[in-house]
Amino acid sequence: MNSLITFSKFLGLVVALNIIRYTVPMPYELPLAVTPMMEAMSSSASYFNTHFTNVDWITSYFYNFMMWLSFSWLYFYIHGMFKGNHVTKSLKLYAIMLVVFAAISAIYMNHYSHPKDFYIWSIVDAALVFPVVAIGNGLLFPLMFKKELGAATASPAEKTTV
Repeated sequence: MNSLITFSKFLGLVVALNIIRYTVPMPYELPLAVTPMMEAMSSSASYFNTHFTNVDWITSYFYNFMMWLSFSWLYFYIHGMFKGNHVTKSLKLYAIMLVVFAAISAIYMNHYSHPKDFYIWSIVDAALVFPVVAIGNGLLFPLMFKKELGAATASPAEKTTV
C-alpha cells in the first residue's frame, strides 16, 4: 500500500511539473525561443510537421511528460548524492540532464540534414525551461515526500556527494 501511495505522489509531482513547464516560463519562452524555433520549422516545412493534429499534441505532451517523469524518478533515487537544499540539488541534476539533452540535439544537428537553427533554438528553449522545472521540483519534492525523506537512510550512493 505504501508503494502505491508513493507512486501516486510521484505521478502527482510529475503532473505538477508539467503544469509548471507549460505555464511559468511561457511569457519569456515564447519570444526568446519558441517563436524562432517555429520560424525555423515553417521555413523548412518539408522536414517538420507544422500542422499538428490533436493526436500530435497528445503525443508531444506525452513525450514531455515522460521526460519530466524520468528526471523526477532519477532525482527521487539520487538526490542524496548532491549537497545543498532540494532546490540546489534539483538544479544540479537538471543541469546534468540539460547537458545530455543539448548533446543529443547537437548530435541530431550534426548528423541529419534538418535545418541546424531548429536544434539550436531547441537547446535555447531547454536552457530556459529546465531551470524553472528544476526549481519547481526542488520546492515540491520535499513537500510531497516529507514522510519518505524522514524515513530515508543513507545508501552507499548517498555517501558520495556533489
